[in-house]
Amino acid sequence: MSLGLVYYTGTRRGNGDMRHVIGIDAGGTATRAVLLDETGTCLGYGRSGPGNPTSAGAQLAVSNQVIATLGAVGKSGITPDLVMLTLAGGLGHESDSPVATALAQAGLHTSVQVAGDVMSAYFSATAIATGYLVLSGTGAISARIVDGELDGLRDGIGWLLGDEGSGFWIGHRVVRAAAADLEGRGPATALTPLVLALVDDEALPDEDVRRPEVWKVMRRVYGRRPVECAEYAPLAFRAAASGDTVARGILDGALDGLLTSCGSLIHDDDRPIVLAGGLLYDGGPLSEGIKARYPGRCLRAHDGTAGAALLALRALGAVADSAALARIHETLAPLLA
Repeated sequence: MSLGLVYYTGTRRGNGDMRHVIGIDAGGTATRAVLLDETGTCLGYGRSGPGNPTSAGAQLAVSNQVIATLGAVGKSGITPDLVMLTLAGGLGHESDSPVATALAQAGLHTSVQVAGDVMSAYFSATAIATGYLVLSGTGAISARIVDGELDGLRDGIGWLLGDEGSGFWIGHRVVRAAAADLEGRGPATALTPLVLALVDDEALPDEDVRRPEVWKVMRRVYGRRPVECAEYAPLAFRAAASGDTVARGILDGALDGLLTSCGSLIHDDDRPIVLAGGLLYDGGPLSEGIKARYPGRCLRAHDGTAGAALLALRALGAVADSAALARIHETLAPLLA
C-alpha cells in the first residue's frame, strides 16, 4: 500500500452548521482528493497512487482512493457529507461503490457518488451546466453535458475501434511511417531518427537479412501493449514543427478525426467547449485547429481535482457557480504547492 501525502488547513465548523464534501480525481498514475466546505473553500488535500481500476486493478485502485480520501481529511476530524469519485469509465451514480465500503471499514461513513472523468475535466474549466468536452490524450473522446449531466459521447471506444486523433492514433502512424521509410516503401521522414533514438537499446537477432533498425522498431512495438504506441505521439509534433510533411499529414489526420467526432455532438450555439488531455495543449496544432473551427468558445481544462470538487458541490445541492469554481481553484492552489 502506497503512502498518501497529507495536507490540512483550517478547522472544523462547530455544531454541524457547515456541510463538507470530498472530490476525488482517480487517474491512471495518481489519485488526488480534496476536502472542501459548501462554499467551495478547500481545506485539505490527499494524494496516493493509481486509482483507475482498469489500469491498476480493483483492489489497488480502491486502496489508493481510500488513502487519498483519508489524506484529505487529515487531522481535521471532519466527516464529509458526500464523496464524489471521478474516474475513467464512471458514467453514473453508484449506491454500493466499493470505495464506500472500504471507507466505512476505515471509519469514515459517508455517501459516495461516481462520475466519469470527462465530467471532472469539463467542470474544472467552467461552472456552466451545459456544454461540450473534447479530450485527446492516450485515447480520445468527445462529450456533451446538459444541465450538469452527461448527455452524449462520441468515440472513446479504444484503440481497436476508434480513439481517432488520440495519442495512440498518432503514435501508431508515427512508427508505421518510420518503418516504411526504413524499408524504402514510404517517403523519407524526420520521424525515423526520432523513433530510432527511442528503440536504440533493443537487442538484435544474430543473423537476418532485414536492416537492424527495422528489427529494433519491431521488437519495441510488438513487445509492448498496442496502446503504448502513444509514447511516439510527441515525435509527430516535434517533426511537424521542423517542417516534416509526413508528420504534418499525421497531425492533419488527427485533427480531422477529432473534428469529425466532436462535430457530431456540438451544436451551433454559444455553449463552452472544454479542451482536455495532453495533446490539446495551448498553442498546439490540434487545439488551435479546434479553436479555428469553433472560435471564441474553447476553454482549457484545468486540474481534474477541482472539477471533481465542483461536481461534489453540485451533488450536495450547494451553490456551484463560477464564483465557487474560482474559490476552489484559489484555495486548492496552496495545498498543491
